Amino acid sequence: MKRSKDVMFARLADFKVDPEKLRAHFLDHVKQQPAVPYRDNRVDYIGWAVTSRDGTLADGIRRIAPTQAAAPSRGVTPTEVCTGYLAEVMEGLHHRGIEHFRARIMQLESEGEEMPLHTDALRETWRLHIPIITNPNCFFEWQRADGSIESVHLPADGSAWLVRVDLSHRAVNRSNEPSNRVHLLMGLSPGPDFSMLAEPRLPVLQEAPAAAERTA
Repeated sequence: MKRSKDVMFARLADFKVDPEKLRAHFLDHVKQQPAVPYRDNRVDYIGWAVTSRDGTLADGIRRIAPTQAAAPSRGVTPTEVCTGYLAEVMEGLHHRGIEHFRARIMQLESEGEEMPLHTDALRETWRLHIPIITNPNCFFEWQRADGSIESVHLPADGSAWLVRVDLSHRAVNRSNEPSNRVHLLMGLSPGPDFSMLAEPRLPVLQEAPAAAERTA
């Protein structure tokens, strides 16, 4: 793998947040604000915009129509929850070279139907996720061309995770008990440089077993 388009998942290199401070900011400040309910791909979310086109907490939680996506702003105006440690995280991403837009905090419930596999773009497109609250039964999954499923758990350990959304994918919370999965996520434009893609990394094309044996 030598190009970003060869990768479907990676950790953002040389970047780490304090997960406890980010979680405290979410519970003490963000969650106290009215959330926007959103149903997407048969799954229920609630969300709060961190950056939006007009500075409101609601803009960008629901899908933005293609006719609106060409608006002058791509959702980079900080909202009222983008303060304190959350603002430090956003600034830290900027200093790391991440150009982000439409940042939001989304809470995925564990009950209801499982999200179907889907794509969100036609060309190479990345999102950045920083888990705030999770459980071991939360996964991000992709379907490969051969039909196999690649599944990864994104721990809330302070890492920032880069995921491809132009490939067939879904987010799932398979906890058998009522629980939430809360992530800070955002669009990236442009996408990450290959040098930003640290291990663990997953390739778009799985190496054939014979080839793997020859290189072992």
